[in-house]
Amino acid sequence: MLGTTETAAALLASTGALAWVSPEANLPGFDGYADDEPAQRIVQTAGAWQICFAYVLLAGKQGAAIAAGQGLYAASVTALAIIPVWSQLGREKYSQAGAAVLFACLGKLTFARAISPFVAAAAYLLTGGLIFCTPRATAGLYQLTTPLSELASSMLGLYGGVIAMGGVYLAALAAGLTQPRCLAAVLLANGFIALKWTAMEASKLKQPKWPAAAWAAVSAALAALAIR
Repeated sequence: MLGTTETAAALLASTGALAWVSPEANLPGFDGYADDEPAQRIVQTAGAWQICFAYVLLAGKQGAAIAAGQGLYAASVTALAIIPVWSQLGREKYSQAGAAVLFACLGKLTFARAISPFVAAAAYLLTGGLIFCTPRATAGLYQLTTPLSELASSMLGLYGGVIAMGGVYLAALAAGLTQPRCLAAVLLANGFIALKWTAMEASKLKQPKWPAAAWAAVSAALAALAIR
């Protein structure tokens, strides 16, 4: 029988894989999504980071230092994997490749115990947090040649949220919390992001609220199981 960590990771990995392989099948019932190519591409990249997040959750069972190092290596692989997808929206490749190299170097330094596990947490939190808080400014920073709709911009914010969740988990591990409490904390944070989108974005975009609300409910249920 799967434990709570494995269940959460399997859920994240499976939904992330669906978004990566078939982004057009995501967000059922969302008005305009089927014809919004930029939104679909951003959902696809978010799926890749969701798979990365699932891997980090599992790595957390091996302790803070190993999770930090493996999380940075996973981030490097993810950053490389999504370069072709972002290129379809006009984002240049060299900064993305540079980020992948930086993640890999930080991972090597973490395994060598030359830097603290908090560095991995900061790398995830700063990267994801800035995107989550400023999706429009991020699109400008990326110099995308394809304009983003309001829906695509909202998806970019959620893309940042997925990255930031890895940082929440790694920061909690580095702070010395037990792994179940770290899992509960990140699942609650994940649920909060979903609820925030339901309350602040869904109505504005005239999109259904139930998918994000359901995601928040599942996250809360798994968080409760993690610390029971």
